[in-house]
Amino acid sequence: MARNIDMGLLRAFTAVIETGSVTEAAGTLSLTQAAVSQQIKRLEELFGKPMFVRKQRKLVLSPDGERLLTFAQRLVALNDEAWRAMATPSFDGEVRLGVPYDLVARFLPKVLRRFDKRFPNVRVSLLTSTSRLLLESLSRGELDLTLATEAARPARAESLLVDRLVWVGAAGGDAYLREPLPVSLGAETCAFRPYALAALAKWNRRWRPVSESNSLEPMIATLEADLAVAPMLSCAAPKSLQILSEAAGLPKLPACHVNLYLPRNTQNDMASELAAVLREEFASVGRASSSRKTVAAE
Repeated sequence: MARNIDMGLLRAFTAVIETGSVTEAAGTLSLTQAAVSQQIKRLEELFGKPMFVRKQRKLVLSPDGERLLTFAQRLVALNDEAWRAMATPSFDGEVRLGVPYDLVARFLPKVLRRFDKRFPNVRVSLLTSTSRLLLESLSRGELDLTLATEAARPARAESLLVDRLVWVGAAGGDAYLREPLPVSLGAETCAFRPYALAALAKWNRRWRPVSESNSLEPMIATLEADLAVAPMLSCAAPKSLQILSEAAGLPKLPACHVNLYLPRNTQNDMASELAAVLREEFASVGRASSSRKTVAAE
C-alpha cells in the first residue's frame, strides 16, 4: 500500500544534515529546536528505522539515514521547483542579459536551462563582452541586467561571488618556466588586465605578451598549447587547464568580485526573475569552487 511522506519531515531531515545540528536547522527553518527534533522522531517512526546515531555528542547518519538522504534531497528540491513554477506568474517576452565572456561557459548553461524551465515563453538575449563595455551598455538601456567582474563591489552592485584571480596554464605544461614569461592577456577593456599588469610590474622577471584579445577562445588556445600563462578566476578556469600554485613562482593576484547590476530607475519583472536564478547558481558554485585544489608546478 502506497504511503505519503510529509515534506516537512524530509525538509527537517535535510536541514539537520546540511547545518550539522538540530539547533542550526531550527534557525534555518524558523522553528524551535523541539519542533525539529519532533519532526525527526516522526520521520523515524514513519520508516521504523533510526535516521541518526549519536557519536561523541554529535549526530551522525545511520546506514538507513544515508540511504534516505539522496531521495530526501531530490524530493525537497523537486517540491520547491514545483512550488516556484506554480506560484510564479506566467510571463512572455524577452530579457537582455550581459555576461563577461570568461564566465559564459562556466555559468550560463545551468542558468539558462533553469530559467527556461520556469519561464519557457521568455527569450533570453545574451550579450558577451568585457565588464566595462557591458556596464556601458546597461547605462544606455541596451541591457536589462548584467554581470561584471571587478576588484570590489560598488554601492549599486550586488556581489554574487568573491573568487581568487589565479594564473593558469596547460596541464603538465612548462610555459611558466620560460624566459621571458609568455603571458596571454585580454584587450584594453579586460577587467583582469590591469591587475595582472600591476602584479607583473612589481615582479623581477621579464615577460612578453602572447595573446591580447577580448575573445576567450584565442587565449585558451595559447594556454592549451602551452604557449603562455594567463590570469583567470579560479571558478571559471576550464578543467582542461591547470591552476598554478605559488610554487610556480608567479606574482600573486588579487581576489575579484562577480557583481550583478540591474538598471537604476526601471523595474523589469523578468530581469528580477533571471537575477534570482543567477543568485541560486552562484551560491552553489561558491560552495563547490572552494574545493578545487591548485596543482603545484614541478
